[in-house]
Amino acid sequence: MTVQTVHFSRGIPPLEAIPSTAIAEHTSAVLAAEPDRVFQYAPIGRHTGDQELREQLGKFHSVDPDRVFVTNGSLQALDLLAAHLLRDAVEPQVLVEAPTYDRAVQIFERHGAQVSGVPLRHDGVDLNVLRERLRTKVPAFVYVIPDFQNPSGVTTSEDKRRELVRLSAEYGFTILEDIPYRELRFSGTAPTRLGELAESTDGAHVLTIGSLSKVLSPGLRVGYVIGPPGTPHALAALAESTYLSPAPLLQVVAARALANGLIRENTEHVRRLLRPRHDAAVEAVRQTLGDVHLCVPEGGYYISVHLPIRTDEESFLAAARKDGLALTRGSAFYPADSAPPSGTVFLRLPFQALDGEEFAEGVRRLAAAAERAA
Repeated sequence: MTVQTVHFSRGIPPLEAIPSTAIAEHTSAVLAAEPDRVFQYAPIGRHTGDQELREQLGKFHSVDPDRVFVTNGSLQALDLLAAHLLRDAVEPQVLVEAPTYDRAVQIFERHGAQVSGVPLRHDGVDLNVLRERLRTKVPAFVYVIPDFQNPSGVTTSEDKRRELVRLSAEYGFTILEDIPYRELRFSGTAPTRLGELAESTDGAHVLTIGSLSKVLSPGLRVGYVIGPPGTPHALAALAESTYLSPAPLLQVVAARALANGLIRENTEHVRRLLRPRHDAAVEAVRQTLGDVHLCVPEGGYYISVHLPIRTDEESFLAAARKDGLALTRGSAFYPADSAPPSGTVFLRLPFQALDGEEFAEGVRRLAAAAERAA
């Protein structure tokens, strides 16, 4: 009998979280109103994105729209920012949380960075370790995902955010703040965005990376950067030499979705959809695996565990595959100089696309695989 696979792999929005019908209606309205403009190249000459979209994103985040640069997804924002921040660095070191988003590490390394990990705790990056590292060498930038982090689910506390921004001012490094999950909070109060804290801290440097993939649609490929004056134009110059211009149709549709309240409406829908899945996932991990989770997330897509094993990661993953589990290799979320605690395997467990019983079944199989791989 074939065992149905439980997918603890990609963190993509479930189809029921994407308002496809409403997006299609907005697209039809755009095509009826201005087909010539949206099927032509966007303007060149340091074009920072559709004007209406930047204005709507400015309202959404309470910032001047001239500080917003729109990209084709947040990974492109990361790529352009890495090029911007690393091109003049003599010894381009980048500090990241350990674990962190694996694709971000790949991008930074592709631009020549030496990526080094700072341990992540239940409330954010270990500031004692970070301070020690800063006394030795100041990095080109520090990359953090402060809200419901991918892959761990950790949210950086208010106190740690304030200290991180203070350290940026003291040592002169830039913080890249990546916030794709920030709006998906199910409980508790949102800490202040790092970019907001920097505005009242002399000498602090924060660039914020956002995305509409988790609150509207990943298919529209809308990411953006919020930075100080001048940064959007600098990024636009890099972008034009890479892909010439963005896709006007997608940006105009996204602007309409913001202006008409679709994104806020859909965000509330996604919170209601995912909250029961989150609660069931936390309960399943506690009941079956015990106290092995890094934190109890208050939102986002992920709960993560450091699962004790008596073998190596490869043997464990092989045992898990036999039990019908699709897992992402946990060590891939750690930079080369970092690793999960000895005797454990790190596992990112996305809950957003699984109902409670599916997730619980996956966790039961994890426990069995850990036993079989001994």
